[in-house]
Amino acid sequence: MERNKKKRKAVRAGAAALATIIIVLLLLTPAVQTFLVELVNSPFTPRYPESATFSLERSLTVEANGGEIISYDLDICEPASISQNGYLIQDVRSVSYSPQPSFREPRYGQRWAGWNGSAIAGNDSMTYKVTYEVTVYTHIWNIDRASSLGKGDIPSSLKERYLHDEWNISSGQSSTESFKIDMTSPSIAAMSESIVGNETNVYQALKDIYDWMVANVEYSSDVSEGEPQSALETLQTRKGDCDDQSILFCSLARAAGIPAWLQMGALYVSADDRWGGHGWLQAYIPLSSGGGENVTIDVVNRDFLVFRPNRFVDFTDDGTGAHLADYYYTFQTTFDRNAYSDGKGPVFREDYTKVSYEESAKRISKGGVYDLDRVLMLLCTARPRPRT
Repeated sequence: MERNKKKRKAVRAGAAALATIIIVLLLLTPAVQTFLVELVNSPFTPRYPESATFSLERSLTVEANGGEIISYDLDICEPASISQNGYLIQDVRSVSYSPQPSFREPRYGQRWAGWNGSAIAGNDSMTYKVTYEVTVYTHIWNIDRASSLGKGDIPSSLKERYLHDEWNISSGQSSTESFKIDMTSPSIAAMSESIVGNETNVYQALKDIYDWMVANVEYSSDVSEGEPQSALETLQTRKGDCDDQSILFCSLARAAGIPAWLQMGALYVSADDRWGGHGWLQAYIPLSSGGGENVTIDVVNRDFLVFRPNRFVDFTDDGTGAHLADYYYTFQTTFDRNAYSDGKGPVFREDYTKVSYEESAKRISKGGVYDLDRVLMLLCTARPRPRT
């Protein structure tokens, strides 16, 4: 008898708790209800800030390093505001320089700035600073196999621009050409074939390449210095940093007949509270609803069809290797070789410093957008009405 009473009490308590939850849900806004339902259904779904507004300082330092620099040139690509298919991704509010650049000019459809430096000797150095004020917005592409078309639906203009090898790195001692982005190397072509096979759906082919790279290529920042590895080198070592892996991805995608290209800029790492140079890639997916989208893929940060707001773009590869190489070769110099010993030479250093960084309270996922501050406030204050 006593045991039955306890059971009835437990049932009543459970029913009361359920009723309380239902009442609280009814009192909350649709956005909060959506958040709670999504949280229960998909607790591990990534949720990103809707936007981030930041100011950061980029320093470019040239050091004579005990010798004598006769002259030098620095040039960088300026970030620009970016809109795509009607939505804003990047809003560049200002770019300021100290000292002022020797030139600012359009180049390859983008704006560049740079300095022409004079002699530096001994322990002297010169630092140039650029300050960026930017707001970046998260975008998630809700594309799957069903909404993607095949490779035959990719515009011919994109195929002409990107379906080729890019960034020639041939040696003057060899008649054999090799490239950073390399879709025709037998090893690259064979690996692409083994990953993609006869798959023609563009989304699925990109997802297959992404999954293979996540499983088989290890992140390492120690394998290349100054400029990235070639796709073939990364394939052979199965190691690479952000642009090494992006170059391999582009090569595998191009070998499969899918245009893919590099995008470069900087990334904010919240765990370390710092900015650093970063590279990822874009690819084109034709859609069954019409048209297509240039989607973002960041292998090392595990972002597939997601553009997060903790980054900014300052260069997008246009398919011309010389332009891509120009982006990487920021510093060029003429110096007195007799003034250096032990293989030393001038030093160039690039650093990013966070001035401010603030993420929006709103969060975004495939389930929609909601205001995290408001969710927390309502969850903390919502109470069932007292019985009279």
